Amino acid sequence: MLMTEKDVLSQEEIDALLDSVDESIDGETNDEELNSSDQPARKKPEDSTSQELNSTFDSDIKVVEEGVKTLNFTGQERIVKGQLPVLDKIYDRAVRLFAADIYHLTARDFEIKQDPLLITKHKEFMRSLPNPSLIGIYKFKPLRGKGIILFDSTFVYDLVDYYFGGNSQFGAQKDKTDFTATELRVMEVVTKKLVTNLIHAWEPIIQLDVTKFNDETNPQLVNIAEPEEMLLVARFVLNFGKETGAFYFILPYSMLEPIKQQLELGASRPDDEIDPNWINSLKEELMDVELTVSASMAETVSTLGQVMAWKVGDFVPLEINEEVTLDIEGTPSFTATLGSANEKRALKIIKIIRY
Repeated sequence: MLMTEKDVLSQEEIDALLDSVDESIDGETNDEELNSSDQPARKKPEDSTSQELNSTFDSDIKVVEEGVKTLNFTGQERIVKGQLPVLDKIYDRAVRLFAADIYHLTARDFEIKQDPLLITKHKEFMRSLPNPSLIGIYKFKPLRGKGIILFDSTFVYDLVDYYFGGNSQFGAQKDKTDFTATELRVMEVVTKKLVTNLIHAWEPIIQLDVTKFNDETNPQLVNIAEPEEMLLVARFVLNFGKETGAFYFILPYSMLEPIKQQLELGASRPDDEIDPNWINSLKEELMDVELTVSASMAETVSTLGQVMAWKVGDFVPLEINEEVTLDIEGTPSFTATLGSANEKRALKIIKIIRY
């Protein structure tokens, strides 16, 4: 039942009620004192019930107090719960390019799956990581702070094995406490390719200058944020067949806060509104599409009987046109004339065919 303003007592009415309660309590206390002076004190039957109610009430208060938690309305735990769809797309694009690089390095096509974006505290996440892990700490200028590109030990051992022609049949050496110089050199090549892809994937949003700050293998020694600060963790799992390895992109929330609005655009933008940054990115990708270009230099008309009579050594007269049609993927697109350039046959475009 909803209460209106009329149902709520004013402060003066509340004070009056409290005064009347105090007076009644004082009167009862005086009566009890007089009775106790005349006769020995006796425990009233209702005293035990009263004590039980009081103890129950006290325990309820204790339970409530124990369950109460302080809520910090300015904390990052509440702020970062929003979706960052653009960040997911950036990472997806970088990893697709990275998968092609891994294929060129190992001549094997591995499946890479992306886990949902994880939002966790710095100290909790670092405690969860295995030791050793290959941890690269980077600066992402002009963004403030440092981020991490991390490879777990299984990823390092198996990828290096495939790099040298193995097939990881014995599995990762999980008892090792550190990486060899050879493993570190190979992973340096791999990491550089991943960083290049990451920079390229960020271009529609911001031009990043990614430089290495430090390397580490023990997660407990890494400190890129305060212990309670929130991290945005993107985890990718690569299936090596018998086992899986993982690598991570780890950024403090405070680093991305200045561009958070750009990373949230995908969630708030209406369906009929298109992000111009992604249009430009799509255009760039389309510019790399390979097309088949063809032109018919000469042609003639002949009957079926004449064609059936052709044999090896026969000469077929052709009429060479001064102008030829240049086809793009089978579609007539340009008119050109025959010529030569750099000691090779060439076509000079003289007209664009428009539809």
